[in-house]
Amino acid sequence: MAAANTQVKGDSLTSVVQAVSRLSEAYRKRVLDVLDKNGVPEPQEGEWYSLLAAIESLDELVDGIGPRTVKTIGKEIPETVEWPPQIDSVEAGLTGLDDVYQMYHRGGDVGYYEFEKTGETEGRMICETPYPSPMDQGIVEGIVKKFNDSGAFVEVERDETASKRTFDVSW
Repeated sequence: MAAANTQVKGDSLTSVVQAVSRLSEAYRKRVLDVLDKNGVPEPQEGEWYSLLAAIESLDELVDGIGPRTVKTIGKEIPETVEWPPQIDSVEAGLTGLDDVYQMYHRGGDVGYYEFEKTGETEGRMICETPYPSPMDQGIVEGIVKKFNDSGAFVEVERDETASKRTFDVSW
């Protein structure tokens, strides 16, 4: 999916670094070391970086620190990114995720997030992104957490061979 010319904005990568910093300084250093090793030295807001290098770094983190920790990092990301003012609820956050995602990526097909409300406080998020599944799941859970104090339940339906992931969400 992510071609050689696709890019991710440094703001997105700094949100990953900020999110991991909320967990521990050791994880922060590990993330920065892995990014640097893959050609993304200390990402800066406003700069653009290779999406492939970022994905390689995140895949390496999944292998190195585990999918649960990467999911936890994903949960923290919605707390560190700047959301448009009209996004002020769980439904608006989940619906607006793709717009926010597209703002931070350029240069080709970077995938998408698509949310469909299926009940009063539930819906289905379809993700087809190059990011590791635990990161996507964490981001979805983090959006619900950010805009709703009562918690979330995210059930993952995923064919391990598919790039498209479906998350059933309730809050």
